[in-house]
Amino acid sequence: MTDTDLARYLAERKTLVDAALDARLPSAQEPPRQVHEAMRYAVLGGGKRLRPILAIAVCDVAGSPAEAVLDAACAIELVHAASLILDDLPAMDDAHTRRGRPATHVRFGEATALLAVMGLVADAFDLVARQGACGAVGLLAHAIGTAGLTGGQHDDLRFSNQPAGLDQVERAHHRKAGALFVASVRIPAEVLGLDAPHAAALESYARDVGLAFQIADDLRDAPGGAEDAGKNTFVSQLGEDGARQRLRRLVAEAQEEIAGLGERADPLRRLADYVAARGD
Repeated sequence: MTDTDLARYLAERKTLVDAALDARLPSAQEPPRQVHEAMRYAVLGGGKRLRPILAIAVCDVAGSPAEAVLDAACAIELVHAASLILDDLPAMDDAHTRRGRPATHVRFGEATALLAVMGLVADAFDLVARQGACGAVGLLAHAIGTAGLTGGQHDDLRFSNQPAGLDQVERAHHRKAGALFVASVRIPAEVLGLDAPHAAALESYARDVGLAFQIADDLRDAPGGAEDAGKNTFVSQLGEDGARQRLRRLVAEAQEEIAGLGERADPLRRLADYVAARGD
């Protein structure tokens, strides 16, 4: 897959995911209108859709159409959007903008933003349940809970403005950033009935890519520094050169994890390259 092929792949699947999200979100004309409007604002206001695109790439491995996991792919993006609403709240990162627009709590108020989070998470579980794989709901719950996203966010806050070691920072982001990346491949693997060795390879791949994604974000934020001031990041721990080396090593390890999946895993390999390029 060339760079041009990858760009086309990403664009086509982003278009597919955007349309699917629009169709699955409640209408802003249905009550409670303001909550539904906030949900749509948070989800449809941009984003690379990398996590649902990863989910669809598992279909490539299985030789299945993207539609086979589209509900699950959308569910993961709804949870991601909900997590960003929470991240931006005054009690968390206290961010006033997201993707160049007012953050959801700034636009709609904190109460409505919190209700939008509840609505998005509830709809995510409904979508995963529709996929008909009994283990998929448990995988999503694990990704969101204290062993995943919630626990990672707690640790990230706890380590702000106080000393923390590289191991602590890495463990926090394996959960905060990594949990949804793992869910993005494990839930489709469950839905598609992939065997245990394939599912394990995909999980190892996603853990490495999720952490690489966080390091790339830290590197992108490093020149300005304002957003991450006082935080323990991979750049503050390793320096920019060290963080970049760690990023490249993680991407290489991720690609090695799926070496046995053959040519159908090519999109996953190139998606790892795409993550690496974000840190250059």
